[in-house]
Amino acid sequence: MSLGFFDQLLAELSDESHPCTVDLRRCGSAYFEFHAAARSLHDNVDSQTSMKPFIDRAYQEMTRLPPSESLCWRRLYTDACLLYAVSEVSDLVQDDEAATDAVAVLDRAIIIAGAPGRLDSIHQIIKDIQENHLTLKPLKAFSGHKQPLTQMYHPSAFSLGVPCIHPPPNIFEKEWSQKPFVLQRHGYVQGWKALSSWASIDYLRSIAGPGRLVPIEVGKDYRTEEWTQKLMSWDYFLQSLDFPEHPAQPQNEVLYLAQHNLFMQFPALEGDIGIPEYVYACPDPPSCYPAYKPPGNTDGLIINAWLGPRGTISPAHTDPFFNCYAQVVGRKTVWLAPPDVSDSMYPFDISTSDTVDKSRNPAANVTEPSMCNTSRVDVFPDSAEAEQTSRDIFPDFWKEVPQKAMCMTLAPGDVLFFPPGWWHAMRSEETSFSVSMWF
Repeated sequence: MSLGFFDQLLAELSDESHPCTVDLRRCGSAYFEFHAAARSLHDNVDSQTSMKPFIDRAYQEMTRLPPSESLCWRRLYTDACLLYAVSEVSDLVQDDEAATDAVAVLDRAIIIAGAPGRLDSIHQIIKDIQENHLTLKPLKAFSGHKQPLTQMYHPSAFSLGVPCIHPPPNIFEKEWSQKPFVLQRHGYVQGWKALSSWASIDYLRSIAGPGRLVPIEVGKDYRTEEWTQKLMSWDYFLQSLDFPEHPAQPQNEVLYLAQHNLFMQFPALEGDIGIPEYVYACPDPPSCYPAYKPPGNTDGLIINAWLGPRGTISPAHTDPFFNCYAQVVGRKTVWLAPPDVSDSMYPFDISTSDTVDKSRNPAANVTEPSMCNTSRVDVFPDSAEAEQTSRDIFPDFWKEVPQKAMCMTLAPGDVLFFPPGWWHAMRSEETSFSVSMWF
């Protein structure tokens, strides 16, 4: 596969009419330099030709330009990563460290650039590298003692429950497209293999294979300056979580895989779930958010995974899409409030200099800055003292919002629906795996 792909890529680079090459040529002189370096590497894989300068240059341009103008650089980044990986595991260079590095580089092409036009090739090359060069090693058993769980504080930031519909509506009636509802133990989701498989660390490791990287949020709260994101070993991250067959390894920091298209990296996971029919219902814009537009991608659908430990919190924020949120593993408490409470939510002002950089905010929609709304209020304070402090600092919230806010703890198999513009926050009650579907 590796040498065959090398030949294929060189043929494409030499064909000025090939769609990928048409895009790459928009990189200007970088394209011609890359083409020459690729030929040199192909003719002598043990040469000193390096793909790293092209990876670094493409990354700089990608981060400088808006997504609509960065396609050529995302293609260059992806192709340079592919050639780097192929050269790392050539017949002349074979060791575990080089193979692990090659897989990591290919994961970066997926995570950072989206691997335009090359996703299937990357999956195949990763599989080839894993089968020929790497072994999935057993996890080290945790030899310490599990810490006793402390009871979570139950705040008074809500007074209503989320309506549960029995039986579920066949189609979206106008009434149910305007407000949140839950389908408990929804029959369609009950058939998902994920409900049992995703609770196993062994299964999650096996479908990924050795050497994989994932993007992880580090820190309890993305509103703080201490919060950051890192690319981290999938194995290392999984060991930070509590699984029935493998207790969590102690961590000094909260690690959270949040709002990530894990299915793009590990396509085997897609076979474990289904897509509820509601996401194809094409509901009208709700009266509370008349400017609604579906996602602009081909499917009109954005699917993300959320996996984290007990106590993981997503602060109250809004999104511009309808959301069908399926709880797969563990329990998660969701808090919701209607758009008409926005004046009392104390959102960050993105125009001020003392707020967190919204481009890295998981709740921010950078394509629609008007929806970059994240509240400064902790709707899940961790103690009575913290709640009282919040009442002193944010009096309007505690006076106006709880009487309109809803709360419910989702269990595996539950599906939550809510419209765009609704404020929502989440708290994991235990190791939790969820799937969100924006439509």
